[in-house]
Amino acid sequence: MLRVKDLAFSYRNKTILTQVSFELNYGQSVCLLGKNGVGKSTLFKCLLRSIQPDSGQVLIDGVKVQDYSRNELAGLVSYIPQSPKGIFHFTVFDMVLMGTASRLKNYQQPGQREKELADQALNRLNIGHLKNKHYSEISGGEQQLVIIARSVAQQSKMIIMDEPCASLDYGNQVMVLEMIKKLSTEGLLIIQATHDPNHALQYGDHVMILQQGTLTHQGKPSEILTGDRLESLYGVPIAVHYLQEQGHQFCVPKMREESLYVENV
Repeated sequence: MLRVKDLAFSYRNKTILTQVSFELNYGQSVCLLGKNGVGKSTLFKCLLRSIQPDSGQVLIDGVKVQDYSRNELAGLVSYIPQSPKGIFHFTVFDMVLMGTASRLKNYQQPGQREKELADQALNRLNIGHLKNKHYSEISGGEQQLVIIARSVAQQSKMIIMDEPCASLDYGNQVMVLEMIKKLSTEGLLIIQATHDPNHALQYGDHVMILQQGTLTHQGKPSEILTGDRLESLYGVPIAVHYLQEQGHQFCVPKMREESLYVENV
């Protein structure tokens, strides 16, 4: 379990986070929604122990994150940034193998067990066929799956993702979101920041809304993400609709609403 209690953070006398509290369990796909600059990345940095909050606690499995060693924490939580910078001239296998580094001592080389973990991670994400390709030569969606596989090889129980679909085309977004959902059903806790409420409505088990540094709402996406609430969050008219046959909800700007022939919720 991940438990955050009364977390607060400020920078140069500017309040970024205020009294943020929530509890999440393994086996959940969680979406964090909020406008730019409300503190999503700062919250992630506090969870990862990259920065020290002014007050409050972050506990993983009942233990404060500051009480874990660096390697112990790496075995529990991994982080995937929005867009990895740089061009990596490594094979896909080597990129995933890097995820096992926390298991190694200083100057120790990966052994057979680490290579097995990398292979298992590639197969778990259904990208074993990319093993010998160069990371820089595969598609953006495939690159994102490789980075997720690296976290899986790290054997962390929780993966934090900062807008994993931000630079992907629609097809690659679906591919990545489907894999995120699959991994959560296999027992991982995955928390992703996203600007698209439809990601939460269609793939999320739990949603949290961050506004002005405070978690204003959290819970089941179908219950939390109403049209009025999304309008308040993003400042534009939004309608939430229900597809009866598929049993799914989705949201659209209200100016496009007249072209939809579905039941309004």
